[in-house]
Amino acid sequence: MPKLMPITIPKWGIEMERGTIAEWRVAPGAVVAKGDELVDIETDKIVNSFEAVDDGVLVRIIAQEGEELDVGTLIGVMASEAVSDEEVDAFIAANASSEPAPAPATAAAPATATASAAAIRISPALRRKAERLSLDVTTIAGSGYGGRILRDDIEAARKVGQAGQVSELRQLQGAQKTIAERMTLAKQTIPHFYLHRDCAMDIVLAFLEAAKTGTGVSITVNHILVHAVAQALQKYPELNLNVLPNGIRHLDSADVAIAVDTGDSLLTPVVRDIGAAALPAVAEAATNLVERTRNKRLSTGDLDGGAITVSNLGMLGVTSFTAIINPPQVMILAVGAIQEHVILKDGKPELARFCALTLACDHRVINGANGARFLAEICETIEAGSI
Repeated sequence: MPKLMPITIPKWGIEMERGTIAEWRVAPGAVVAKGDELVDIETDKIVNSFEAVDDGVLVRIIAQEGEELDVGTLIGVMASEAVSDEEVDAFIAANASSEPAPAPATAAAPATATASAAAIRISPALRRKAERLSLDVTTIAGSGYGGRILRDDIEAARKVGQAGQVSELRQLQGAQKTIAERMTLAKQTIPHFYLHRDCAMDIVLAFLEAAKTGTGVSITVNHILVHAVAQALQKYPELNLNVLPNGIRHLDSADVAIAVDTGDSLLTPVVRDIGAAALPAVAEAATNLVERTRNKRLSTGDLDGGAITVSNLGMLGVTSFTAIINPPQVMILAVGAIQEHVILKDGKPELARFCALTLACDHRVINGANGARFLAEICETIEAGSI
């Protein structure tokens, strides 16, 4: 094992060119083991945790939170044994991708108003923030390594009144920016139409109640819905499509995306090839995928493909809603809360439980009748207990 080890912006996927430091999970001087999470890095699709590849100590953080950097840029240094600051500085100088190693922080001179703004060490994201706040970066003394201006320096300058009464305008960045662009494009270019159906849930709920006494993976209403959607794709393969800029792609396997709330974003990872899978296998695959999503362990490939997304807001009390299709997919199923309704059965009033399902379809490739048959297949599978 080398004495010093670089930490660089990783390349997660062919299209990834840059990454933003979202959060450092450990501080300089911390002892870490192989597999420990070091830093969260945001791309235009996901936020993932970068793990230590070996045991060691984090001896230097170079890139600060909020900085957007090219793939391969050195952002930190780990050591497998005791090292001096001089050795770390020399290592950084030897491994810097495009700029010379900065001088030690103790030698950094305070910035002055006559300094060149272009020569100030500050990330592009923080430079833009300073501009929005009408702050002159040449008057801010950076507290970071080599005199780099950090987020705290910007905040301190703002609080002492350099920004006057100007309020900050936050710009969309990273995954949030990508989601906003895709949803705007979807509403502007995809001719949505919506089909609504109340699906009887009594048989499913009785099944789930009985399944509580069993062993193995826990099965939920969402798992049953994903399973029913996959079966419908098997029956209607002509709807298993992606609409791409250069044409229509027919998909070979029944892949279903699930909308997952991560707390700070919404991601739609895809459960793969579950058309012929049994319900317990679907539940296990979906559970593992959701866990990896919330633990920021997705690959960019986990977000690609599928003809349809299942988006369930029922657990938040939403009775019904319409959702936006996630291109290049052609459908999205919006799932509402399970509610009790009074129905007539054999001429007598009776309580029954229903779930509101709303299917959004891309009218360019799906007509009303095809969409209605697809939604009916989902509901009839659930209502018959064919799970």
